[in-house]
Amino acid sequence: MKCSKLLLLLIPATLLALPDDGLGKADKLRYQRLCRRLMAPCCWSQTLEFHTSSEADQARTQLADLLRAGKSDRETLDTFIGRYGARVLSEPEGTKWMVLTAVPIGTLLLGGVFVGLFVRRHHRRERAPASETATELGPDWDWE
Repeated sequence: MKCSKLLLLLIPATLLALPDDGLGKADKLRYQRLCRRLMAPCCWSQTLEFHTSSEADQARTQLADLLRAGKSDRETLDTFIGRYGARVLSEPEGTKWMVLTAVPIGTLLLGGVFVGLFVRRHHRRERAPASETATELGPDWDWE
């Protein structure tokens, strides 16, 4: 229930963030996608899609201006990286992204292998069949 109320609040907020002037439908989709990829340059805590500050408004206006000028996604991202640094990206690009993705997955898999080997090693001891165990105790053994 809380999730649906949250979504009802976020949908109008997203629609308010869309620029109306001069952007076609395809450019509005690119605008939304780029807003999700760029962090707000004031406090770096949220993407441009959701942040509400004057600096974020200026960055959204600059983004819309670049899209209206016909810049590609790469050129737009490069403009923001040149102005604010690589920190403006919500996800790192290239090798940094690969490291941030591969290292946790590799660590998890390696840890799973070690746990599996540890459990297998400590449970591998020989056990006597059940019939031999019962005869060792003798026929008069009382289990209660």
